[in-house]
Amino acid sequence: MIDFSILPTALLFIARAIPNTLFMAFISLLFGILIGSIIAVIRQNSGRFVNGIFAVLVSFFRGVPSIVQLFIVYNSLPFLLAPVISSFTGHPVKPFDVSPYWTVYTTFILYNTAYQSENIRGALQAVDKGQYEAAVATGMTPFSAFTRIVFPQAFVVALPTFFTYYLKTIKLLALVFTVKVVDMFAEADIFSALYNRRTEPYIADAIAYWAVAIVLTFLFSWWEKKLRAKM
Repeated sequence: MIDFSILPTALLFIARAIPNTLFMAFISLLFGILIGSIIAVIRQNSGRFVNGIFAVLVSFFRGVPSIVQLFIVYNSLPFLLAPVISSFTGHPVKPFDVSPYWTVYTTFILYNTAYQSENIRGALQAVDKGQYEAAVATGMTPFSAFTRIVFPQAFVVALPTFFTYYLKTIKLLALVFTVKVVDMFAEADIFSALYNRRTEPYIADAIAYWAVAIVLTFLFSWWEKKLRAKM
């Protein structure tokens, strides 16, 4: 039988991991947007060859399951980083000494980069080119015209998708327990083991994810309305 009296205790236990989960998702999305923006601009202004290379890379990260990407990075990145860290610190560092957070951030930054490069590329194409041409014609430099006229409008167009992938990244981070990083799902798993309960902690985890999504949706809607009012 499900003991609902355990849910408040489980919720408080899981809540400890909410800040870390939100932070990991935020950093992954932020760098994904930054790198994705660069890739989107390059693809918009490059030839077929360069565009093709990026298209293949984006296709790979969008087509391969995140758990597979996570395990590829987990079993390779520490061996690449260990000698680099050793050379900087002057102390021998073994691959298993490398923090698993490197794996998490690398995997999910690449994941978000792939999706946000396409999102931003589409948003840039949605902005009327005539505005850019008119700005340049009035004396603005191409860089100023892009950063002050085109990109702000593209950012607002892409904004809803940013939020969608922030929530999606929060949920995908449930995979990181497999590489020894504690997020909201991992806390539920730990609670299950400590208290020998098999259902209640996961019900509490579902409630916690749901509550986070509701709060974030409200905050994002408020922020989006303010941004659109300034445009």
